[in-house]
Amino acid sequence: MTRTIPKTVAIIGAGPCGAGAAKAFIEEGDFEITIFEKRSGTGGLWNYTTELDAETTPIPCESHTFETSSVFNKEKNEYIWPSPVYDSLDTNVPKDIMSYNGIPFPSELPLFPHRSDVCKYMKDFAAPLEKYIRFNTKIISIERDETDTKWVVVSRPVVAETEGAKIAAKSGEFQDSIDEFDAVVIATGNYDVPYIPHRDGMEAWTAKYPHSIDNVKNYRSAKQFEHIKGNILVVGNSASANDLCFQLTQDLKREIYKSKRSENVMPAGSSQLIKEVPDIKRFDAETKEVHFIDGSKLENVDKIVFATGYLLSLPFFKKINAGDKPLLTDGRRVHGIYEHILLHEHPNLAIIGLARYILPTRTAETQGSWAAKIFAGKLPYPSKEKMLEWESERVATKGDGKPFHDLLFPEDVHYCNRLNDQVVEANTGLIPFIWDREQISIRGSIKDIKEAYIKYRTATGKLASSYQELVESGYLKSFMLTDAELKEKGF
Repeated sequence: MTRTIPKTVAIIGAGPCGAGAAKAFIEEGDFEITIFEKRSGTGGLWNYTTELDAETTPIPCESHTFETSSVFNKEKNEYIWPSPVYDSLDTNVPKDIMSYNGIPFPSELPLFPHRSDVCKYMKDFAAPLEKYIRFNTKIISIERDETDTKWVVVSRPVVAETEGAKIAAKSGEFQDSIDEFDAVVIATGNYDVPYIPHRDGMEAWTAKYPHSIDNVKNYRSAKQFEHIKGNILVVGNSASANDLCFQLTQDLKREIYKSKRSENVMPAGSSQLIKEVPDIKRFDAETKEVHFIDGSKLENVDKIVFATGYLLSLPFFKKINAGDKPLLTDGRRVHGIYEHILLHEHPNLAIIGLARYILPTRTAETQGSWAAKIFAGKLPYPSKEKMLEWESERVATKGDGKPFHDLLFPEDVHYCNRLNDQVVEANTGLIPFIWDREQISIRGSIKDIKEAYIKYRTATGKLASSYQELVESGYLKSFMLTDAELKEKGF
């Protein structure tokens, strides 16, 4: 394919990653952009909803081709896309390293803001972009045109996707839109399709005890569990699993069992009421027991909540492949990709926010600014050979599965700095945040800071607003990394 400098750009998604990338493309000054968003507003997953995916999520859910559906809210008279945020959710990272460059969170907010404050921040940031956005619009397909020079984007009003709109759709009231663009940027996020892995006996269990197996995406508050008399089992050991376990023990004052198969690297509250058990081997619906891989078992189980992550999903790429195989084969990693952004078989196509364990706002700014300058020709477009070499080296070091896109600290900061160096050299448009010593230290101390914050909150009932408050109270020793620690991490 021959690559040309694009003029028109479609950006899919107006959440934190989409908004960050869109601002970068706009400030580059070389593009006419159109943003497509399936929700009625900006903010992405930070839009709290009471609606759940419980009726539509298949169990098990191991297919990245599964698509979540909108739910009609009669009070708001609109279609809502269920979000994974819950009532008492606050952030896992401090506010000053999840902000966009030059736009801090309000100083009066606690170190780890409540989800409602984050949603307002994201909406305020995206407000100037709304004139470019087509809301309530779902992407049906993205493919190349017959001349292989344009991207054809087919979109549809969300209302036309619902059962009640079929008659109106047949009458022609709802028509698909077909638009052509020179370039496409995907920023749809990674928290839509819940991953519920298969375990022996799961289907029989679900048939006998409907809705007893669920995903953490459908958690809103501990009130959902107040009626449960038998044991509650949470599956997973990362941020969501540990937060759910801690909240349930605090609110229900009862033992919660947590099935884990690896150690946690994310911050978590601790409680003696959280009882750890091994990975699940099988479900026994007849005895209502869950058996574990070490031969032990848990009896009288009434509720199982999987907090095992999400699957990548690009359902609109029906004809776009990575050479001789699909872009996605199992929902865990995108094939044919360079720097987690560019698709080396498809010029002028980028994905933003694909990596895991990143700071979405910071990374989206960096990736968006880098991609905008690449597309505009202000940075050299990497050769296919260079892109293939990068991917091969990534597979060699990370493997060809889920860890391929993992960017755990300090790799995430090194990754952003490597792209930022190129962005700064181009010296045009938006310049993302450049990591300094204090911010690198905060990023590297998140687990200690958040766990100190939780202990301080539990003991005092207060929400700390500064690191110094945690240090002076004795819950945090320090958050600044020493010279030796920085050097050890490659800084």
